[in-house]
Amino acid sequence: MHSYSVAAAVVLFLPTACFSQLPSFRCDSSKSALEDCTFLTQFETVRDQIFTSQRSSFDRSLLLAESSESTTDTYNDPASGRTPAASVSPQEEGFHWRRALTESFTFLVIEQVYVVRTDFTWVVSENGIPFNHYWRDYKQSLSSWNNAGWGAGEDPLYNYVGHPIQGALTSFIEIQNDPKSENLEYSNTKAYWRSRLKATIWNTVYSTQWSMGPLSEMTVEKYGTKDRAPTNANGSYPCNTNTCYSGVGKVNIVMTPVGGFGWMLAEDVLDKEIAERVEDHTQNRLLIDTVRTALNPIRGGANILHGKRVWYRARDDHEMRLLSQQETAVSTSEIPKPVPNHGDVFFGYSHLGASNCEEPYAVPYTVAPGAAIVCDPLSAKASNLGGWNVAVEKKYLRYFGTVADFSRQCGGAKQSNFLFGVRGGASIGRFRPFAQGLFGAVHGREFGSAASGSVTSFAEDLGVGVDSRLMRLLSWRVQVDELKTGLSDFQRYNVRVSSGLAIRF
Repeated sequence: MHSYSVAAAVVLFLPTACFSQLPSFRCDSSKSALEDCTFLTQFETVRDQIFTSQRSSFDRSLLLAESSESTTDTYNDPASGRTPAASVSPQEEGFHWRRALTESFTFLVIEQVYVVRTDFTWVVSENGIPFNHYWRDYKQSLSSWNNAGWGAGEDPLYNYVGHPIQGALTSFIEIQNDPKSENLEYSNTKAYWRSRLKATIWNTVYSTQWSMGPLSEMTVEKYGTKDRAPTNANGSYPCNTNTCYSGVGKVNIVMTPVGGFGWMLAEDVLDKEIAERVEDHTQNRLLIDTVRTALNPIRGGANILHGKRVWYRARDDHEMRLLSQQETAVSTSEIPKPVPNHGDVFFGYSHLGASNCEEPYAVPYTVAPGAAIVCDPLSAKASNLGGWNVAVEKKYLRYFGTVADFSRQCGGAKQSNFLFGVRGGASIGRFRPFAQGLFGAVHGREFGSAASGSVTSFAEDLGVGVDSRLMRLLSWRVQVDELKTGLSDFQRYNVRVSSGLAIRF
């Protein structure tokens, strides 16, 4: 079964990879002190850069040595050369279940956005309704998996590279939400191996749900059901050989946790043996951050979900806290938490472009799958429409928010869109680029037609945009989306362009 963790992140969130994150534009450009702004996005990161850029290799070693002498935490590794210790013992702080589940669910949505895009036909194969005959299809999928062999008939790249990447990222999600694990670096100690074992257990639970759980590829994309015909070894339909594949197999249940553990361990080793040595020999932040990002790309993805920069390391916070306690006696409780409590409302004009129709996967094919075909009468009329767009976003992580998007366009026909999903974005100066993935329904109707001239179908929306700040709470938004809709035997694409005012709250 497909796992497109990296591809999904590139498709949706490359424009919002959170480089050069600046304070939220709830804080204007006045000369007031940064400390007075209560809407800063992650103030401690700003301080982290200030302290990090000022310290030398000697300073860092001295701080860490002092920390090693003052701490009594038994799980830290004295031989690691970096003994992370907090002013409050992490053993007194429990695992952050809510945050870890939220980050894991956000990652699940990102993955499903991409997979639904590629398997749209199967999502709507039951009369155009997702999850139609849910339990019947789920039982068929589980039966197919139970009788399947090792392989799933997929490209080995998915099974032996894609799924280990998925496993590594979910492992890092567990690590960064466990106070006992987040500061541990690669070392041959019981504490380190215990922490990575717990991360692998989290990875195993996530990957099992992705492969065969209630919101898995089985239930969303209908792998292993009678509704989704088996394929040949090369992925073509229908199967006309003795060996057919249903898209389910044992390979991913094993490769995701095992390969994910290996990938996670490799990034830990590279960070310890190369990245830290670079840090000890230079104060060039660009070089340090580049090396960190290049050697730990999957950890970088988990960092974004956690509200941190791609190149963030837990040791940065530890060293910054030591410096702040020595210089200003600032306690860790005074550092603002990274969970935002704001959002925005968008009001704008929306234009729906020309309809582009294609033939979905069908058995037998009427034309080559994916080939352009003439649109049906309703789709042909649902082109070049104009109307309004209203959207509400509420942030729940530093870089992510939930979105409800409603729009209506009129012209040769009337189309109403009801969409819900996730948006990722980061403020860069006066601008906030973002990307979003939404699911929902589209209702189209010809003007002056009877009820038979209307249709309601499942829809998916992928879009990018940018907010340009006009004043403290007011921005101008320009957004471009590709809206995909249709039934099991017909699909339609429209480009939607929206522009208007976004009001922060």
